[in-house]
Amino acid sequence: SDRNNILAIIREDLQELKRRHANPRRTEISGEELGEIDLADLITEETMVVSISSNGYIKRTPVNAYRAQRRGGKGLRGAGTEEEDPIQHLFVASTHAYLLFFTNLGKVYWRKVYDLPQLGRYSRGRAIVNLLNLQEGEQITDCRAVRDFDRPGHYLVMATGRGLVKKTDLAAYRRPLRSGLIAIKLREGDELVDVVVTKPGDELVLATASGMAIRFRESDARPMGRSTSGVKGIGLVGDDRVVGMVVADPQASLLTACANGYGKRTPFGPNSTAEQEEGARENGTDDPIGPAPVEQDEENGGLSSQHYYRTQHRGGKGLRDIKTTARNGPVIGIVRVHDEDEIMMVTARGQIQRVPASDLSIIGRNTMGVRIMNLDEDDTLVAVKRVPPQDNGGQQ
Repeated sequence: SDRNNILAIIREDLQELKRRHANPRRTEISGEELGEIDLADLITEETMVVSISSNGYIKRTPVNAYRAQRRGGKGLRGAGTEEEDPIQHLFVASTHAYLLFFTNLGKVYWRKVYDLPQLGRYSRGRAIVNLLNLQEGEQITDCRAVRDFDRPGHYLVMATGRGLVKKTDLAAYRRPLRSGLIAIKLREGDELVDVVVTKPGDELVLATASGMAIRFRESDARPMGRSTSGVKGIGLVGDDRVVGMVVADPQASLLTACANGYGKRTPFGPNSTAEQEEGARENGTDDPIGPAPVEQDEENGGLSSQHYYRTQHRGGKGLRDIKTTARNGPVIGIVRVHDEDEIMMVTARGQIQRVPASDLSIIGRNTMGVRIMNLDEDDTLVAVKRVPPQDNGGQQ
């Protein structure tokens, strides 16, 4: 009620602040003009989980918001989803990486990961149309994180649902337009499924919804321009479709995940060599590493043909990867993992679980697998991604 009393209280508070924080200025006030500042230099590099819903809502969340659990659990709530807007895509990328957004119209857009809205686990996200200049009816079908577009000999390889693959020089995508770039010429009824970055000597593995997989050398697909549709990667039977593609690693294993929460890990096996290919030509066989061994094969680490993916030529029907029974459901995705990695899984209703890859036993091809996530009734697994060891904070 008395202004003088109010001013006295303010004066007393200020004097208290002066008494507690009376140290000298530590910064320098200068009239010198600063040069150009790269925004990336001001952003702390950390690993983010990027999720996109069916209706086009996007967000990023620090990966440490999802603590590691044991396999077979129900996971944590990962997004405030509605029944009509389930989570459709899940990606793990650094804040300093470029995230390439590939759409159903065969175009590509990119944004820095730190430009995406950072929100909590329970948030629904922001409309992606506010970030990207998408056309009417254009939807995101896949994403790929890239740090450097100018790596010699590196290519962007794309796989479509109908089994086509297309390889284009990575540098062809380094100058994006606001309206997007043509990434691939999609044929009617086809869709882009997965995108990977390859280098000379790499081998690719394509997997289908019915549980088939084929492994072939990236050199089997010739480089093509951006506005092309690609060549045949795997021969599909009936209404089967490709669900994923990875670069094979002889020191890693292939995790195959099914819609009903089951999956398994199987070793890739060694890459084919020039000597093996020459021997195959001399023997008159189309298989670069020759006929599949039935018993133990010392050259392949003692593995039998049922415990790894032998290299073939692209365009074949491939090998049986996992049994897609009524218990398992169809294959929804594949991922390359090492024992020290962690796996992040997301369901249609927004549940997210993070588990150590070592929790999943290594078993052979053409098997049923084990439960990797316990799903609620009418919920399904929609995505599975790898969290490398340098990004999991040492939590195993």
